Amino acid sequence: MNNSNLNVEYEIMIVGGGPAGLSTWLHLNKFFPDLAEKTLLIEKEKYPRDKLCGGGVGGWCKQVLDRLNVKLNIPILNISDVEFNYDDDKFLLHQPNSFQMVQRSEFDYELAKNAIEKGLNLHQNESFLNFTSKENRLIVKTNQGKYKLKTLVGADGALSTVRKNMNLKNKSNLAPTLEVFAPVNPKYDHEYDEKKIVIDMNPIKIGMQGYIWHVPTIINKIPSIGHGLVDLRTYNNRPKADLKKIFTQDLQRRNIGIGMEKWKSHPIRWPSLNDKFSMNNILLVGDSIGVEPAFGGGIHFALSYGEIASKSIIEAFENNDFTYSDYKEKFNSHFAGRFMKKCSDISLKLYDNKINPIEAAKEVFTIKK
Repeated sequence: MNNSNLNVEYEIMIVGGGPAGLSTWLHLNKFFPDLAEKTLLIEKEKYPRDKLCGGGVGGWCKQVLDRLNVKLNIPILNISDVEFNYDDDKFLLHQPNSFQMVQRSEFDYELAKNAIEKGLNLHQNESFLNFTSKENRLIVKTNQGKYKLKTLVGADGALSTVRKNMNLKNKSNLAPTLEVFAPVNPKYDHEYDEKKIVIDMNPIKIGMQGYIWHVPTIINKIPSIGHGLVDLRTYNNRPKADLKKIFTQDLQRRNIGIGMEKWKSHPIRWPSLNDKFSMNNILLVGDSIGVEPAFGGGIHFALSYGEIASKSIIEAFENNDFTYSDYKEKFNSHFAGRFMKKCSDISLKLYDNKINPIEAAKEVFTIKK
């Protein structure tokens, strides 16, 4: 290999410009600006790009964004109520402005613009292809060139190409999702006026290990509802539920005639207990590791992954040790890691009918730090 063809301008590459990748850079810039200057973030698409997501910025997102001095200058719908339905039981969780409903295309772009203003080196339309190890560094190949790096951060989602190239042999815990957005129909959709998210857990009774959601939002200044479902598949040896049938029936109840060809679908990933999150010179963050497996919450975890990864990267450069052998331990001891463990325990009981779904929801959605 001709070293003259290698780009050695950067020490660190972040693959993926979603919340986890951008959070990693923003935290690097906060804690160690000199390292942030030597970091390149590549995004395979061009902003603004769409991502399948209910769009709920909740949990501890606000605290992380405030610490990063990130202001969201995008359309936001503040939500204080989440209603959970199961059988004849209903539980209304009221937490003032606990969710900010956004469009992911706008949210991710806003984070990217904030990072760019702070000095982010961003290459759009650049895709990670593979890497090789050489002399305690990595030679990373993209569709635009080759880079010689000390650290690679895989922030490229549930179907992470970085993770695949790492050959970690982690379990492939992929949860299918379906989603459509439709203008509010006042006859059926009360969520928008009531500023309320509805979580319907009744599909658990017919074998779906997940729930249906209805979330109010604003699309192009039009009051809308995001309708979707997720099947977490905690017990993947059990028969699969007919998701298309379940979703079709739910849409029909609301007189929504959007055909399957217009449905959005993309899996989300959740981690197993023994999954590995790193190897020499490489860290995973965000959906490349996974969301919490009880309800599939992800954005708040994505932001925390970025904080934990940035501190691990800084420590690696300070000690000239890029093994990242204690990265998972750092995550497990962080609040986000402890909460992930709690959600994992709840998911095992919830989808084995050993806990009432309403009680499980209270445990997950009432976050106490």
